[in-house]
Amino acid sequence: MTNKLQIIKDYIRDEMGYDEEIASDTDLLETGILDSFSIVQTAVFLQEQFGIQLDAEDLVRANLSSLSNMVAMIDKQKEKENNI
Repeated sequence: MTNKLQIIKDYIRDEMGYDEEIASDTDLLETGILDSFSIVQTAVFLQEQFGIQLDAEDLVRANLSSLSNMVAMIDKQKEKENNI
């Protein structure tokens, strides 16, 4: 989990210009770290970086609002794809 968290943190720092530390449970939308456009960019990044395919039902606030939720979504999607 830590490696995935760091990859996502580095992406947000590099692409969004956010230099402060981000706790894994920080609400990225509520705090303004990400907005509606950057959350879509982040979802695309997650698909490319982690080799997953996200469906429309995956692209909800509950899955993308925090780093820990993103990691959980990645893990769930990987498990789902491995069971197909």
